[in-house]
Amino acid sequence: MEKKEMYICLFLSLTCLCILPGYDSEECVTSVLAKRSCVDVPQGGTLSLSCVVQHCGDGWTGGWGLSTEGQFLLFSPTPRHHLSKVTLTTNSTRLLMDILNVNQSDHGMYQCQITWVKGYTSVGHMTYVNITAAIPTTSVRKVYSRVVVYVSSCLVITLVLGLAYHIRSKVPSQPPPIPPPKPPPRSQSARKDQPPTPKPKSKIELVYAALSKDCLEQQNPNPQRKAAQLTVYSSPRFS
Repeated sequence: MEKKEMYICLFLSLTCLCILPGYDSEECVTSVLAKRSCVDVPQGGTLSLSCVVQHCGDGWTGGWGLSTEGQFLLFSPTPRHHLSKVTLTTNSTRLLMDILNVNQSDHGMYQCQITWVKGYTSVGHMTYVNITAAIPTTSVRKVYSRVVVYVSSCLVITLVLGLAYHIRSKVPSQPPPIPPPKPPPRSQSARKDQPPTPKPKSKIELVYAALSKDCLEQQNPNPQRKAAQLTVYSSPRFS
């Protein structure tokens, strides 16, 4: 019974070893991964392209090239064309290409083309490269000068504010002026006890008039009658 179980375990182990390699090979599919895109590069600039080759451990050759009129021109390293490879995993590799100092002759359709050991070829999606006019140096200098002026002005303002704050912190602050004390409010009871203020009396004016004898005679037309009414008193004298 023990030998039978041992044979069964050995059979299962061999079956797993036979199935697993086939399973791994079905999961990995050779292909070229690249996005379809359109790139604008100014004349005199640098063009950077990349694609991923999923080789699954198989041998392969190829790389980036230019497709023109149905022909594929594979690039090789030159002073302007820099080619490199970066290993991502055991089954994939990234291909990089940098073109320095591009000009109008560099525009066109670029793609990765890989030839496998088995003889067939795989290509990635195309990238259209458009070469635009070069950026003038004067505009770059203008932008640079504006940035320098802006940064310098910010620094000057910051220094002035800091100096003003430093000077102000050294000056002793003066206490605010003390207002004069307000009289205490009078209560209603005090107001009732206080006698009312007397009203000022009107002044009596004296009027003096000078009357003459003629004026009196004019007012009395009968002087004789007035004289008769006078009473004369006499006083005796003794010697």
